[in-house]
Amino acid sequence: MSEIPFKHLLLGNLRKCASVPEALYSTYINLLRSKFSSGEGEEQGNTMEPFIDLCFAQNESSNCQMSNNFVQNMASLQYGMSRKNYKELRQWKSVGNGISSTNTESDFILRLLTYNILAQNLLETHSYLYKYHNKNALSWECRKPLIQQEIIEAGANVICIQEMQLDHLEEFLLPFETSGFDYLYKKRTNDTGDGLLLLFRRSQLKLVDYVHVEYHQTSSDILNRDNVGIVAKFSLKECPETHIVISTTHLLYNPKRSDVRLAQTQVLFAEVERLSFIENTREGPKYHPIIVCGDFNLQPFTGVYQFITGGSFEYLGKGRKLEESGFRRLSNSLIPSCLLITDNCQHFNVLTRRLRGSGDGHTMLYSREKNCNEKRESPEHIVPNEVDIKSSDYQKIAIVDGEYATFSSGALSHPFKLKSVYNHSKSNGELEATTHQDEWITVDYIFYTDIELLDRYRLPTVAECRQFPHIPNFAIGSDHLCLGATFKLKKTRTVR
Repeated sequence: MSEIPFKHLLLGNLRKCASVPEALYSTYINLLRSKFSSGEGEEQGNTMEPFIDLCFAQNESSNCQMSNNFVQNMASLQYGMSRKNYKELRQWKSVGNGISSTNTESDFILRLLTYNILAQNLLETHSYLYKYHNKNALSWECRKPLIQQEIIEAGANVICIQEMQLDHLEEFLLPFETSGFDYLYKKRTNDTGDGLLLLFRRSQLKLVDYVHVEYHQTSSDILNRDNVGIVAKFSLKECPETHIVISTTHLLYNPKRSDVRLAQTQVLFAEVERLSFIENTREGPKYHPIIVCGDFNLQPFTGVYQFITGGSFEYLGKGRKLEESGFRRLSNSLIPSCLLITDNCQHFNVLTRRLRGSGDGHTMLYSREKNCNEKRESPEHIVPNEVDIKSSDYQKIAIVDGEYATFSSGALSHPFKLKSVYNHSKSNGELEATTHQDEWITVDYIFYTDIELLDRYRLPTVAECRQFPHIPNFAIGSDHLCLGATFKLKKTRTVR
């Protein structure tokens, strides 16, 4: 049997059949038919013909039972080949010239992995998206060990997971808790069954502060979705003066609503800014190193990506996709001013307390975890008089001499200099991919600032992804590929 016909037939049967065994059996029978009809097996005709007649004379269950050993062997072979090919593509590759040296006395090596693992409840709810997949590869019992194996083999000390189903959490955590990981978990709001999981190695990192970010903040269309984020500040166990802020999120999917993703990012960055702030200097605010990762549901170099990596973005007059459009153009106001998040992604109350040395310092973000009575009225003492929280007009408010806060200016900015771990294309121009949505595209990212990138977990190109069957499959446990990066964090020690 030649390799090319077998692969061609098998892929065709995988699309038509309900299971791998059924597809493998059909492929085997097709090949036997082909050999018999073409005359290749004439000398063996007396041996092969009775077998073929017997196969087609039996019902489906009898056929599967008769060929059980063959099916198991072939399934094992195909799994091994796919897994081997996949692992060959997913290697850790040094960035730059790869010469960067590390000193355990002065450097801390942080390896981070981020992975949308596809919650089983979402897979089953949206089963039409997986109608061409092998059904046996879609069960949680099949997918879980593949996902866990890839995460564990990466050797990361921080792991960020999206679409972690709540009722699978306890069993999923077992190997990680045994290996010395602590975790944070935030379920999406309202009647959803999945959320975010952030794992960190307790022997190396101490959780200093954290916040669960809910993007469902208002009844307005821009912030009434159930997506969430986690922002955590860590210190090094061996060097408590050294801090790093790590955030993970899963933004809205809807391809037509980049304006919603922009608003969600504004809210997330306000919390990142609050937890990462160190002090004001003559050169401006000083922040701890930052890593932001997750499933952003946006493609490279589009509007929200430009905002994240460029530090500013003008949305006024653009359409909901944040492109030039004459349809449903955005006004000067993106999120309601009642949230008191400035156009520079800072909490107004936090900012005024820093600069004036007085004030409440509370954020106006609502959290169902803290406000179980569902009341959204904010205490009047934390609403500053100088901000009109009912207005959607442009407001510029002086905080101290030379320092202003703006609302509803039609543009956003943030104080971080974030870069993407990945270039999104190879040197030959071939695009990288992290998931398949009608086509192979990138929607998952790791952004970072003030920390040195050493290596990254290689992403396959679009062309390389096409050699695999639909994902999830027997080699890849999710419909996303995981991303990873290794960083060198300089230890800071207080001079006494």
